[in-house]
Amino acid sequence: MSGAEKKWFPETWVGDIPIQYADIIVSSAEILLLYTTPKELVPAPGSGKVLEFLSAVFFLDHGGTDYAAGGALVIQTVTGDTAVSDSVAAATLVNAAADAYVVAQALSAEVALDVNQGLELTNADAVHTTGNGILRVHVAYREHDFS
Repeated sequence: MSGAEKKWFPETWVGDIPIQYADIIVSSAEILLLYTTPKELVPAPGSGKVLEFLSAVFFLDHGGTDYAAGGALVIQTVTGDTAVSDSVAAATLVNAAADAYVVAQALSAEVALDVNQGLELTNADAVHTTGNGILRVHVAYREHDFS
């Protein structure tokens, strides 16, 4: 292969179901409220459809003041509150003393999916009491239509 040739790779598909991506910004005020007010990441797909969470890459853009207290972050279905991701420890991401990058994988165990439920980010354990900075979340997922 000469230097001018390019190798193209097909898109990732399962049957005819493409991987979709969402890019969400979680403000400092929203981070402080995640324990009581989860942040929607992907809206509900519609009747007869389920979302398959694949992974999320987080970037904490540290604002100069460390977040304190708080708990692990987890991605779950909106009203079903079914966890679909491994949890991300507060110390690893939100409470970091500098910018931080973390990936959350889909749970390795089977998960009963909730029909027509979006995905949201929540703080599963406790309120973050102080801190600033923003959190960027890149979510990879598939939408399965069984209608």
